[in-house]
Amino acid sequence: MLQVLQIYLSAPVVAARGFWRTLPDGLSKAELEAAYPPGSEGHNHVFTLLYFWETIGGLLKQGLLSEELAFDTVLDAPPWPTIEQYIRDMRVEREEPREGENIEYAYERAMTFAAERRHT
Repeated sequence: MLQVLQIYLSAPVVAARGFWRTLPDGLSKAELEAAYPPGSEGHNHVFTLLYFWETIGGLLKQGLLSEELAFDTVLDAPPWPTIEQYIRDMRVEREEPREGENIEYAYERAMTFAAERRHT
């Protein structure tokens, strides 16, 4: 968890999180790529956060990162509403239904964790 925290607070991830806050929810793949083409700073921010949360989701799914520790300390929910349509478009385009599944998993688990905490 300490290494996750170091990465989460690193300059690239902090910048990416700030950038993500400016994006509207539900951008399609075409819209995102038109606004932030490969090589642009925005594109780099998008993929920095996508890779971070895809990795966190994989660690959570495999039981290598405690949900209690992650979501009760510093991590909030990943930005799934912002990137959901993009991921769904990628699944269709690549014919890969598992594309982005770990970020989706992390979001679902974060929402469940938050809901359970509200009821205790």
